[in-house]
Amino acid sequence: MRGMIIDTVEPLALRIPAAGKGGALHLVLCRVRTSDGVEGFGECLCNRPPMQQALVATIRDAIAPFYVGKSVETRQALNLDVRRRYASFGRSGTVLNALAAVDTALWDIAGKIAGQSLANMIGGAKRSVVPVMASLDRYGHAGQARARVEQALAAGVAAVKVHEADLAVIEEARRLAEPPMPFIADVNNAHTMADIRRDLRRWQALNLLWLEDPVWPPEDMLECAPLPGVPVGLGADLGSAEQLALYGRAPAVNFIQPDVCMLGGVSEMLKVVAAAPRQGLAFAPHTPFIGPAALASLHFIATLSGSAFFATIEADDGMDLFGIGLQRWQKSIAVPKGPGLGHDPDLALVERYSA
Repeated sequence: MRGMIIDTVEPLALRIPAAGKGGALHLVLCRVRTSDGVEGFGECLCNRPPMQQALVATIRDAIAPFYVGKSVETRQALNLDVRRRYASFGRSGTVLNALAAVDTALWDIAGKIAGQSLANMIGGAKRSVVPVMASLDRYGHAGQARARVEQALAAGVAAVKVHEADLAVIEEARRLAEPPMPFIADVNNAHTMADIRRDLRRWQALNLLWLEDPVWPPEDMLECAPLPGVPVGLGADLGSAEQLALYGRAPAVNFIQPDVCMLGGVSEMLKVVAAAPRQGLAFAPHTPFIGPAALASLHFIATLSGSAFFATIEADDGMDLFGIGLQRWQKSIAVPKGPGLGHDPDLALVERYSA
């Protein structure tokens, strides 16, 4: 079929000026081109220079040689081959993050060749717009967190997510974004199970949509009894459908949060989507992206039957790679309808911000 042979796999390192994020956001995109010149784009989860260097080298030197000369049609088999080859380096982390960028780009190409959106290729869109959740940076300061929540609410967002370890800061933010506004507290594994149980009534009073990554070590969740009145979400750091299924069987877990990059791409995300209904879990993709991975996540969210949000990280218009307001806090965002991911990055911006 036209355009199906993979010709080049090119990592793209970007440094985008960004106030409040150490002066810049460091991204890794991937451009895959077929022998007939069809291009697709993918993305890694990346925000710091050392990660960027490692991901670029992994795509270029470890992943690309597996793909060049192969058919786009074999993308799912190739994904599995790479997982097996590099399993001794871990079943989550840098290798799978790098793999995700290539895999997503191949799905983008396949959609372009077929003339279908990714959503249609993976089951069909059930909605044309997705509600936006404002995903705040971590401040560690009640006043700053409250001010940003106020700005998010003024933008008309449909939900709010804070990244704070201090329960008092979370409580202050929740006082502004009061129920019925959906509200998530992501504590990034900052607490122990003993901490959560000690303060259980305070966590219950927050009326959370879910408490994200509550404890360290995360394995403590596997045998934990349900936390009454405190739904738990986790899984963004896991690298396979099998790992997510293991945590999904934990009695206290209510939401699984697959990350299309940390999972290794669209191919593995499809396995998670297929398994989630059998486990009776809510499926809430993790979306800390502004590039092609954000678009891929939007397509997955569009295929879901239940309510779901696109969590938009703090960004500004200068970080808009597509010119569609993808990173803007707003009530909702349209699901791309074009073939593949629906949009290509602005290559002039890619060149301008090349690291």
